Amino acid sequence: MLQLIKLLKTDIMKLKSTQIFWVHLYIPLLTLLIFLSYYSISPASTFSKIAAYLQILGMAFPAVIGIVTSMVAEQENSAGGFQNILLSSRPKYLAILSKLILFIALGTLSTSLAVGGFYLGYSFMGNNIYPGQFNLILVGILLGSNVFQYIFHFFLSFRFGKGISSGLGIAESLLAALFLTGLGDGRWPFVPSSWGIRFVSFFLLKQQNPGISFKGTNLIPIICFSCLATIIAFLSLLVWFSRWAGNKREE
Repeated sequence: MLQLIKLLKTDIMKLKSTQIFWVHLYIPLLTLLIFLSYYSISPASTFSKIAAYLQILGMAFPAVIGIVTSMVAEQENSAGGFQNILLSSRPKYLAILSKLILFIALGTLSTSLAVGGFYLGYSFMGNNIYPGQFNLILVGILLGSNVFQYIFHFFLSFRFGKGISSGLGIAESLLAALFLTGLGDGRWPFVPSSWGIRFVSFFLLKQQNPGISFKGTNLIPIICFSCLATIIAFLSLLVWFSRWAGNKREE
């Protein structure tokens, strides 16, 4: 545990020489500014506005994760061909675990700003909005649904490079938007990039229609499946990194 804490402190220091921390601040603040400005003149219903905003957040996650994880992988590659991270800890997997924890923490900060900021801004405009405690639930849904994406893109970024991770992240965001339509029915549980946007939609629909039943959607098994897939991906990442020697396909 002490070694993990030291690695976290080191990784935080490394971020000072990059734009990664600021990206996690700029993106939610810019998104807030754009949506609140538009919503101040839009005639759409409150529910439609809230749903659209939160779905856009869920849709953006894969692309943002693909980009920021590729940035940290490039930093490690430039600083000695991954040898620094590979030799920084024993057991070796603590190094990638440290980065995963740090980036999930940054994701939590960014998501909290986006969700909480929207709640405050939209309420300040004099609109009726969901209860304040729902913010924690929404942050939990969005972040929890995308832990798999962090794991997956750390693997892609370190193993194959920034081009693959960033490009696939953008493609996953587009696929998530596509799978929000009827095309995703029955398929979306097998596409992790669509988990966040779908789970948020289910939650909002339940709040708007408390009596609605999701029996036909197999929602509980899908949640269990996504949790199991995330755990397997996490353990696989640790095992892979422990055996990885630093070879990477160059772009």
